[in-house]
Amino acid sequence: MTMKIGIDSFSIWELKLDAYQSLDYVKKLGLQGIQFDGLKELAEELDVGKLKDIRDYADSLDLYVNMGVDTMNPILVKGSLDEHREKIISHIQAFAQVGWHEFRTVLCMSDENYTHPVPWKTHLDESIRFIKSLRPVLEKHGCRVNLENHGDSTFDLLRVVEAVGPDICGICLDTANTLVNGEDPVLAAKRVAPYTHMTHMKDGITFFSENGIKRQGKAPGQGVVDFAKIIPILAEYNPDLQLSIEDHKWIFEFRLYDKDWMDKNPDLTPYEIGQFIKLAWQTEQKLASGEMPKVEEYEAIPYLEQMEERLTFGLRHLEKIINGK
Repeated sequence: MTMKIGIDSFSIWELKLDAYQSLDYVKKLGLQGIQFDGLKELAEELDVGKLKDIRDYADSLDLYVNMGVDTMNPILVKGSLDEHREKIISHIQAFAQVGWHEFRTVLCMSDENYTHPVPWKTHLDESIRFIKSLRPVLEKHGCRVNLENHGDSTFDLLRVVEAVGPDICGICLDTANTLVNGEDPVLAAKRVAPYTHMTHMKDGITFFSENGIKRQGKAPGQGVVDFAKIIPILAEYNPDLQLSIEDHKWIFEFRLYDKDWMDKNPDLTPYEIGQFIKLAWQTEQKLASGEMPKVEEYEAIPYLEQMEERLTFGLRHLEKIINGK
């Protein structure tokens, strides 16, 4: 495997660094690249010259750079959809001139697949239509938008990719976001591996709550995500895949016990739900034995105080897997 390990810029947003400072910080930690959330972190305006300078600086440090573009879900767009489309087109054109061709994006901002008044299937249908409208510019510049599972399920994203075409639409796999829909991270990786071109290497623990299951963010290697199984699955299809660690705190709860929640996840098999429950059970054993710190005590420590330690731990964990150790 020739995979490189970097970070998503959201992992260090609290440092308030510009693009050049972010690249310096990444290099200092021994990481190999960065996935920027979007244009806002690189330039106030769409200045191709400045973007090229940032690309040149990254190249001088031997660091990869990936980019993001705005949502592909027109139902969540505020304001003019035509203006939204034109903005995305202008970003695609500019980024392609710089040499960036794979873009991370989302359909779901948070939990709209559960809470939005418009049925989620309509969101997916309209997103398919919107991405298809971008085909001419994506084809012309050899680009692809990659949908992150960002509250929505890998099952839904697969439907969109297959409906649009994998030449212009792929997956940005977030390994721990699978958990918020009751998906087993390894099974989810198997589903989307053929279409995965970007990643968020995220970890977390899951544990039982009054309403269902909660997830707490952890550094890669400190949670329930089995990267030793997932990375070879991804490498089979893309041995040069860039692994971008996304790390942060926050506890999320998903109402696994509710019929409405289950009805909105019809693709989950009893076997996969069983694997998912097993992860929570394993966490409960480690919490009870003291092998893992208590959830509330760990969450009370500000992320910024642990950020560098967590990122370094995640880097070393993923390196060992890639190097076969």
